[in-house]
This record gives sequence, C-alpha cells and structure tokens, in this order.
Amino acid sequence: MSDFNGKPFKEAMCIEAMRVFDSCSSQDCLEDLAFTFSEADQTVINAAAYIKSTCIDVTDVSFAISPVAFNHGFYAVDVTYTFRAQIEAYEVAGAAPTVVYGTSSFTKKVILFGSDGGTQRFSTCEPNQIVTTSPTSVAAPMCLDAKLVAEPAPSEEKNVLITIGLFAIIQLSRPVPIMVPVYDYCVPGKECSTNSDSQCEMFEKI
Repeated sequence: MSDFNGKPFKEAMCIEAMRVFDSCSSQDCLEDLAFTFSEADQTVINAAAYIKSTCIDVTDVSFAISPVAFNHGFYAVDVTYTFRAQIEAYEVAGAAPTVVYGTSSFTKKVILFGSDGGTQRFSTCEPNQIVTTSPTSVAAPMCLDAKLVAEPAPSEEKNVLITIGLFAIIQLSRPVPIMVPVYDYCVPGKECSTNSDSQCEMFEKI
C-alpha cells in the first residue's frame, strides 16, 4: 500500500464529485456596448458634456444549455453576462461630476462536450436537477473606452457606449461517482482561537 505524507493507504472509497468534461477560456473585447439608465439618470446623461466610467462589475451570469443536433455529447452553451457601470457625468469641464449607474448585457455562445448522459438527478437538496451544469469563472471586467454619443437631431437623447475587456472560463461538469484512496479522516491541527484584540491592537500588529 502506498503512503501519503507518511500515512498508509487504508481503503478505497466511492465518493461523488463534479467531473469537468470540457472547458474553455475566453478573452473578449466587447466593443461599444450600449448601457441603459433609469429615467432620472438618463436626464443626467442627456445634460452631460462628457463622461468617465470609473467602475464596471458583472452582476449576473445566466446559462441556456441545449444539445447539439447530430453531435451526441456536445452542447451549445449560451452565456449571458449582465454588467453594471458606474458613470461620472460632467456638465462642464472642471465641475463636480454626478454619479449615475447603467446596465448592459452580452451573450456569448460556445460548444462544449458534456458526455452523453441525459439523466435527471433527484435528491433532498436539489430535486429534479439536470446533471449537466455550466459554471463560469469571470475576472473583473476592464473598461477600455467610454463614449457619449448624441442621437440624431432633433432628439436630445444621448447614449453611453462602453468597450469592455472580459476574461472568463466556461466549463461543463456532471456529478459522478469515483473511487479514491482513503488514508485517514481530515482532523485539523490548528486550535480554534478567539481574537479579542481591540482595533488599535490589531492595527499595530499589521
């Protein structure tokens, strides 16, 4: 029996784990995404001479997964990102800005292998769950450019167009039973402690 960190292999145990069947990474430049605003914030945008985008966040990621016809085991994954941008609007140069918030979305489609299984999973925690899942890891988006564009006359409406750089990893995974070697139970070697220091005492330790 092999050892792990000096501990002997005791037995083989079946566990359930999420196996990643396929994954891909993406680096997207989303050029001139149009952002929408509330009525009050749109009034501020219409009165602005120029804008700056100070912060952009991904507030939501949703998926639509469908099998690819005539290609068993492959799935089309539509990933929709929702963005929230913080905009500084300036009426004149040198004036204090008014901060407003806008939203936009972008959908990306990828094809990934997710195996042939089409079963459903029933459990007390997650009843009737399709076993093909599509988690996404998204890095903080980068604002590459922000434009204030006026609508054609005679409209006074102005649009905010933002170019965003986005890095993401998309993967298809399923829960599968796998056999793993068992060495021992995981018992922490660290004792629990309660830090009763004051804020000033903690600051002095930094």
